[in-house]
Amino acid sequence: MTRPDTASIKILMDKAFKLQEKSPDSALVLYQDILSNSRAIGFRNGIAESLKNLGRYYSSKNQHEKSLHYLQSALAFCDNNTAGYEKTVRLYLMISVNFYYAGRYDSCAWYRYQALNYLQEHQLDDLDIQIDVYGRLLQFWLNAHQDIRNDPYSRELAARINQFEQRALLTKDSSVLMEAYFQKAGYYNNLGNNDSARYFCRRTLEIGELLNMTNGVRMSTLVNIGITYVEDKQPALAIEYFNKLLAYAKEHNIQNRYVIFANIMMGEAYVLQKEYDKAIAVTLPALAEAEKLEIITTTDNAHKNLADAYEALGQYQKAAEQRKLYSDVRDSITKAEKLEVIYDLEMKYQITEKNKEIAQKELAIAQNESRLKTKNIWIVGITASLVLLTLLSLLVYRNNIHKQKIQQEKIFTMQQEGEINRLKGVISGEEKERSRIARELHDGMGGTLGSIRGQLSMVFRKHKTTDVSNDFLEIMALLEEAAADLRHTSHNLMPEILLQEGLAKATAMFCERVKKAGVTPIAFETWGEAKKMPADFELSVYRIIQELVQNIIKHAKATEANVQLVFHETQLCLTVEDNGQGMNIHAQNKRDGVGLTTVRERVHSLNGQLDIDSTPGKGTSVYIEFNLP
Repeated sequence: MTRPDTASIKILMDKAFKLQEKSPDSALVLYQDILSNSRAIGFRNGIAESLKNLGRYYSSKNQHEKSLHYLQSALAFCDNNTAGYEKTVRLYLMISVNFYYAGRYDSCAWYRYQALNYLQEHQLDDLDIQIDVYGRLLQFWLNAHQDIRNDPYSRELAARINQFEQRALLTKDSSVLMEAYFQKAGYYNNLGNNDSARYFCRRTLEIGELLNMTNGVRMSTLVNIGITYVEDKQPALAIEYFNKLLAYAKEHNIQNRYVIFANIMMGEAYVLQKEYDKAIAVTLPALAEAEKLEIITTTDNAHKNLADAYEALGQYQKAAEQRKLYSDVRDSITKAEKLEVIYDLEMKYQITEKNKEIAQKELAIAQNESRLKTKNIWIVGITASLVLLTLLSLLVYRNNIHKQKIQQEKIFTMQQEGEINRLKGVISGEEKERSRIARELHDGMGGTLGSIRGQLSMVFRKHKTTDVSNDFLEIMALLEEAAADLRHTSHNLMPEILLQEGLAKATAMFCERVKKAGVTPIAFETWGEAKKMPADFELSVYRIIQELVQNIIKHAKATEANVQLVFHETQLCLTVEDNGQGMNIHAQNKRDGVGLTTVRERVHSLNGQLDIDSTPGKGTSVYIEFNLP
């Protein structure tokens, strides 16, 4: 028998990788052979990869303990280099998924934080790895926290995902962009903004079709779209997407947790349609399968579906039984409990291994206190009185400090409002002056140039000779050029199309004019349904776009640039990016030019959020978010 070598093992690994989505059982056999061959010759990477993929296989079959055995065994074979560190991070994330579906949320959170710690400790800069880690953390916090609108950690993680999205757009990294859209869909769903959630789900599917996405991404996205329609009380549309998932699973002979989720959520859709027999028929077998595989994360929905259906059919005893089971499951997976686990975990994460020494010291202190207790009763009483007085004084002091802080915050808020009003006044004054100058140029100098042109035309017709005709023609051409320049200047001062057609159309025409001027090609994109907004708001955003484009033309030395407007239900997102020479952000912030200073002031006056991402030699991306007025 031929002794295996690394080359033949790598060929087997490529073959197994291609099979693991379409024929996972065949891939399983190959990975078992790879593991055996790699151990025979001590090929560490082959051992680690085969163990990792065996763990992936058993995780997809919901055999979590078996999956954890292989994944945790693989950690010992990760090399001490960048590739090994990246593999360790991915193993931590895969382990956390098993713990999550097994209902062991403390272990799930621990491994996700371990992945983050490893990522930062070894300074891994691969975008796929980074977005995977931060995306898993965001998913966990979205499931754990009841009110993510007021949770700063969730907002910080969502902002990270937005940064990855912008970097992916700039570098045209479709894989990272797909993952960013997938994570944003979950974030907006938890915010209750299901229109935006569905938009990002569909964008995930569009890019995924081009990238030959995994079954997991496709099926979880279809389930998520269906769930948003259930939450919006649109059961017919929800059932349509659940059926798409089930048809895909049947066609590819897939039976996994997403099939169970889809059937249980379809049961809820049938309850909304008051088709209670169908709800029971689809929910019961899905619930039995979930309990068999010990998937508890969605069984609460199943019990609730059955309770509602039985109650509507008048089968009150069965309804009561299911309601009791629903309550029991909910008690075991409440979000408050999960959140406490996280806080407890973060405390454990920062404690060193000095617990034993601390415990011994505490025991010695307790023994000394016991011996001295009888001798120090009066001292203790006096001390207690002093402590009480001190605490009372401290409370009074803290109360006064708190009142002072509240007063300072009110003063600061008033100052901020005053500053915003001042900026709005300055900007409004500038725009009025622009408008006045534009009208005077158009009506005054424009009319004068027109009169001069008419008079010269009359003179030319009266005195048309060969000697002067060329001179007259040159003068007329100069007048035409001056009139065109005047119209262009007047339009820039107060663009009429902005008032008539709105921001999107005005921006498109502005970018087209810049492109035709042959300076820097400016591409323009718009997403979502363009809305009509207040004129002063549109004008301020338009001025910001003009200023950013002018900065690109003057300073960036770019060969191409892009302007993108994305309209959401309650937000307008603006992205202006180029592939020019870039800049040092930290140094630039200290010496912003007039252009960037004007942009910052306008964004501040609109209560917007500005983010500039730039690296010398790699271009600049400016991302701005506004809440729609």
